[in-house]
Amino acid sequence: MKNIRRAAAVAGIAGAAVLGLGAPAWAAEGTWKVSVPGCNIYQQVQLQGSPAHDYMRWYTTGGSNGCEAWLFDGSPSGNTKGRQVISGNGSYYSSWYYDGPGSTWQVCARNGSGQMGCGPLN
Repeated sequence: MKNIRRAAAVAGIAGAAVLGLGAPAWAAEGTWKVSVPGCNIYQQVQLQGSPAHDYMRWYTTGGSNGCEAWLFDGSPSGNTKGRQVISGNGSYYSSWYYDGPGSTWQVCARNGSGQMGCGPLN
């Protein structure tokens, strides 16, 4: 009986330690298409650095001539980074920008007709 209680206590402590390593609530890595007609702009989030934190960029692999892309700060400051009007059908991309704890960013795009859309807040 003593061994069973000891094993249960060890399992409980180990489980709590694993749960404590979970990602922050807003953290999400992946790639999402920003839905704007005539623009093939993507929002990409990756873990980078040590210790690892989210970094975000926008990119296109083509078909976005005349579109504008940028990163938008979802906080009340509303700052932007990496703004570019795409002048061709080739591959373009922004720099990587920190999107870790304390940051809330999203990629936005606008086509030549003024239609605009944004990816998910991260």
